[in-house]
Amino acid sequence: MTDVKVPPPELAERLWAVSDQVLKPGTEMRIDDLAALAGIPRATLYYYFAGKDDLFAFLLAQKLQRGTAAISAAAGGRGTVVDRLSAVLRAMLGTMAEHPELCTRLLRSMTDAGESGQLMLEIERTLMAPVRDLLVEGREGGTLVVDDPANTTLALMGAVAVVAMVHTARGDFNPEAIAAWLVPQTLDGLRPRTGRAISR
Repeated sequence: MTDVKVPPPELAERLWAVSDQVLKPGTEMRIDDLAALAGIPRATLYYYFAGKDDLFAFLLAQKLQRGTAAISAAAGGRGTVVDRLSAVLRAMLGTMAEHPELCTRLLRSMTDAGESGQLMLEIERTLMAPVRDLLVEGREGGTLVVDDPANTTLALMGAVAVVAMVHTARGDFNPEAIAAWLVPQTLDGLRPRTGRAISR
């Protein structure tokens, strides 16, 4: 295993400054293109990153670190477990609307066995853990029926990410409008229920 080289803050900020252009859906860049865009010597990028995929994983991890504060706040907010889980899913949609590269690239990253360890740690910390912890809390408190919190977390994240990805590609992604139907349907299920739905 090779040692991970952490880019110094100045280099990280220069990469961050062009990250929206680099990660824009539909954009394919070579290391040479990125080096020219950021004004960074190609050799410097190759010193810190094994290649384009490694560099993209670093930028996605940065997006997660800097762009998911709303998700953390929703998970730790007030209300019932269902209230907080609903708020987390809404915050995820909002985050993906603000950073569309997350919904278009994260699914591929999560299924890539060779993906960057740093990116996978950030996905776990910022996206998966808040959802899974709420599912476990709801199961233990008897307010949610969850047989497998880990796989249910993947199912919820997958639903949010795929819907966000499709609407991003169409150019009609309205996170509030989508949350209005997706969150209740996700938490309440598809079959008719007697009495009040749990997510309202």
